[in-house]
Amino acid sequence: MLKHISIGTLAACALAAVQVQAKDPPAAPMQAVSAPAELSQYDFFLGNWNCAGKTFASPAGPEHATTAVVHAAKAVGGRWVHVTYDENKSATNPMPYHVGVYWGYDPARKLYVQACVDVAGGYCQQTGSGWSGDTFVFEGPGWSDGKQQTFRDTFTKKGTATLTHSGSLLGENKQWVQLDEETCNKTK
Repeated sequence: MLKHISIGTLAACALAAVQVQAKDPPAAPMQAVSAPAELSQYDFFLGNWNCAGKTFASPAGPEHATTAVVHAAKAVGGRWVHVTYDENKSATNPMPYHVGVYWGYDPARKLYVQACVDVAGGYCQQTGSGWSGDTFVFEGPGWSDGKQQTFRDTFTKKGTATLTHSGSLLGENKQWVQLDEETCNKTK
C-alpha cells in the first residue's frame, strides 16, 4: 500500500537527485579502437560469390545439388566480417539453407572466431587459427533442436577468385562426416 507523499517531498527528492548527478564527473568519451591487423586474413573472402555443390544424404534429407549466393563485407565498425549464405530454391532443394555469420579475431586467445545463426534455428561458435597455406578451418560447437554437436568448416583457396567449402560433423564414433561441399567463384 502506498503512503501519501506530499508535493514538497517529491520536489525535495528530485532536487537532491539533480545535485548528486551534478557532482559526478562527466564520463570520459569512448576512444576509437582500431581493428586488429589479423582481420586482414578475411580479405580474400570479401565480396560476392556464386556457389554450386551438393548436400550429402543425412537424417535431415536426401542428397541434392545446391546453388547459392554469398556476400561478405566488413561490418560493425570494421571489426567484424558479416557473411550471408543463401541457397536457391529448386525442385531438388525445396527448403534452401540460409545462414548469417560473423567472423572476427580474439586477440586475447589469438584465435579467429565464427558465430552463426541459421534458418533452422541453429547456431554455432567456432574458432580457427587462420590461413595455413591455402586452407582456413573453423571448428567448434553448434546447436540445433536443443542438441550440441561439433562442426568443422574448411575453406580452400583455388586461385585468386575461387574457393571450395566443405562442412563436416563429428559423428558419435568420433569420425568426421561430410555434410556438404561446394565450389564458389567471386563475382565482384
